[in-house]
Amino acid sequence: MRRDSDIRAHRARPSEAGFTFLEILLVVGIIAVAATLVAPAIDSGMRAREVRSTVRAVAATMRTLQAEAVTTGNIQHLVIDAQANELRAIERDASIALGESTQITRVQGGEIDPSGVVRVNFYPNGSTSGVDVVVDDRESPGDVGFLISLDPLIGVVSIGDEPL
Repeated sequence: MRRDSDIRAHRARPSEAGFTFLEILLVVGIIAVAATLVAPAIDSGMRAREVRSTVRAVAATMRTLQAEAVTTGNIQHLVIDAQANELRAIERDASIALGESTQITRVQGGEIDPSGVVRVNFYPNGSTSGVDVVVDDRESPGDVGFLISLDPLIGVVSIGDEPL
């Protein structure tokens, strides 16, 4: 039979059990450093995803208006307001805000209104007045920019990287 003194001898001493305060501080410090390195990368990825989503929404709006012009036989109008950072489909009485992370940095083509907005026409024969729109990340323009091109002859919408 074992004696109580034998059992006590096999138990860990109180000074040897658990972690020291220094070890805990070291682990917490490593976690803090890792979090500060990873957080900006996650934020940048979220902004890039929002920019891509906005670009797809703008292209889809252009494709929808072109299809409606062809199917209904009526001219459709899209207003691009870079100052307000939004698109407006006139016949649908709808407006599309581009969001806080994205901005329209350049618009070429279309019909420029005296107020500074650009109007794009979609005709029943499939042609358009044509436009090139650059949508960019608001915090770091030039990093994640996309060019949305609307062909004036056949109305094809294409998305590409922003040219330098």
